[in-house]
Amino acid sequence: MHDRPNILWLYCDELRADALGCYAEAGGLAPRTPHIDALAADAVVFDRCYTNSPVCVPSRTSTLTGLPPERTGVFHNEAAAGGWPLPAGLVTFPELFAGAGYATASFGKEHLPPELKPWQVDDHTGAGMRDPLSGADEGSLVRTPGMRFVVGGRHSGEEFVPEEVARRAIAWLRAVDGPFLLRASFLQPHTPVVAPERWARLFPPDAQPGHALDGDPDGSRFDRRFAELNGGREMPEAELRQAQADYLALVAWVDEQIGLILRELENLGLAGNTIVVLTSDHGVHLGEGGAFGKHTFAPQSHRVPLIVRRPGRSGGERRDDLVQSLDLARTLLGAAGIPAAAPMAGRDLFGEPEPDHVLATIGYGDPASRAFPNRDEGTWDDGRGWPRRSCIRTRRHRLDATVRIDGRPAATGEEDVFLADSLADPRELRNLAESAAHEEIRDALLRELRART
Repeated sequence: MHDRPNILWLYCDELRADALGCYAEAGGLAPRTPHIDALAADAVVFDRCYTNSPVCVPSRTSTLTGLPPERTGVFHNEAAAGGWPLPAGLVTFPELFAGAGYATASFGKEHLPPELKPWQVDDHTGAGMRDPLSGADEGSLVRTPGMRFVVGGRHSGEEFVPEEVARRAIAWLRAVDGPFLLRASFLQPHTPVVAPERWARLFPPDAQPGHALDGDPDGSRFDRRFAELNGGREMPEAELRQAQADYLALVAWVDEQIGLILRELENLGLAGNTIVVLTSDHGVHLGEGGAFGKHTFAPQSHRVPLIVRRPGRSGGERRDDLVQSLDLARTLLGAAGIPAAAPMAGRDLFGEPEPDHVLATIGYGDPASRAFPNRDEGTWDDGRGWPRRSCIRTRRHRLDATVRIDGRPAATGEEDVFLADSLADPRELRNLAESAAHEEIRDALLRELRART
């Protein structure tokens, strides 16, 4: 056995924190995730980790480079099509691991600008967007009224193609020699939400909260417009409960797959020298405010789980300091004794102090921008292109505002400010932006946000 720690990175897409048993909240979802919960019991669990962008491509780019969207130039999913200018010399932390003699591999979903090549082995088998639909029961599918996304459904076929991700990761794990950085990157529980029948039957729809999960948020114009595009307010209660049940069933399937990888790590005698990380690129709405998918800075979309098990360290610790997804780069490099690239932002979570705030951004804010660029759909409510929205979070407050629209900085009347007291209002339902009692904190956070975006 070598002295340098191995890294096993378990990565999910659209996994909200409270869909895991170790993060479950009273009166909310009722998940079933025994393998992840056991990992958490022997690890450090971060309760306040937020993605740097609540959508796939910019979030994944920030996490891998250790840089926020303002420094990568990647603000939304259209960057995956290629041709978008990236800063010269942009480096990912897996490349630094490879340069230090590690074997690096990723199995499953990538979804990056094609100019980025983080991995020595990059196998996308089992991560196709249509893979879950092969063998799905067409009559079981639940679609959003607006964009017609598949947010619920049952898979009754013999083969569930996404299981290839764990199979291939395990096969590589058995063959690797020397220190490694291995990522198992599951598309699930991202849409299309289609769960294997054996898991789906364990989550009865009538046991789910349905529209009661909503909480009637007093959202921003931005949040309301995004919900309108989804049309979730129009979804019948029975369909919404079915979608929530199938989402939890798909999370349970992910938990099973993660359990298989963790068991193989033990069987191979590698667990004692391997750092295990579990996180997600962003969360997801399950009907709150009429929304599905990610895209907003509401906690169900912006917050992500982060669990880190370090060999030889006692577990069971929970931390509530502010964390951002891009901290992962410096944290893992620090654990392996590898110098970070000079431009990398963030901090080593086990060696550097908590910041005053964390930031996140989504959207290009150009005339041709769309909320759903892969479909070229979703304009602003007056027909202009979809705006760029940025968020600042402190220990107590969340403030987000529109910072760019129609190819120019947003004017004062276009900023559409949302302010929440996250301690007094953990679900961040009440907008305090017009409250006289909160005028000072609103203006201070808005100045900070303007200066950084």
